[in-house]
Amino acid sequence: MSFTFVSDHLALDFAATVAWRTTQHKELLAEPEDFARWAAEARVVDCLEAVSQADLSQAHMLREAIYRLSLAASEGEPADPRDIARIRQAAARPPVRPVLQALGQVERRGGVQEVLATVAATASELLGGPDRLLIRHCAGEPCTRLFIDRSRAGTRRWCSKRSCGSRINAAAYRRRTREDEQA
Repeated sequence: MSFTFVSDHLALDFAATVAWRTTQHKELLAEPEDFARWAAEARVVDCLEAVSQADLSQAHMLREAIYRLSLAASEGEPADPRDIARIRQAAARPPVRPVLQALGQVERRGGVQEVLATVAATASELLGGPDRLLIRHCAGEPCTRLFIDRSRAGTRRWCSKRSCGSRINAAAYRRRTREDEQA
């Protein structure tokens, strides 16, 4: 299984490692190996080894803090200071280090703590800056993904035109076709 990266932000893609939070809750980081695979697929590091169950638990706690704060930002709700403290604490550690290998080739090195620090730092930039006002909640049912709306009009409704947008548009087309046949 591959992960989907459509939120237009690393921290929001990390928060989306729980799919369908309110309906068919699906944990995508069920095992330590899943977190290692996500970190590599997200291009945070080239390879992440030796992820323990405790590391995975830390990742889950950071992810949930990012999700709650991002959701609060999207809905104009107040932030929980405990979530801010969790992100601040994780971001205080050294991040993943990019190492230039050759022209056009970089190696990203780090362990679990460096990956979490990198994700927390990107979440800090997002939630502490003006882009927090661009966080939206996908209108597709049962999707619960958050994304950055960088559309010119600021009216993007779906996390992905290919998945949620296509599903909604197809359902609307079927409904209109059915209504036309009944008229």
